[in-house]
Amino acid sequence: MNMRIVPIDQINAAVYIPRIDLQPGDPEYEKLRRSIEEIGYVEPIVWNDRTSM
Repeated sequence: MNMRIVPIDQINAAVYIPRIDLQPGDPEYEKLRRSIEEIGYVEPIVWNDRTSM
């Protein structure tokens, strides 16, 4: 596995994976933000070099 830090502006959401568009202030967004701040992000994001997704 190759792990590296990628700038957030290089990551595109895959259209075939439905996601809720959470925005700062949404209860679900704030819950997720607090969880990441308290526990940290445990699972890495999977990113495809060819498609930037």
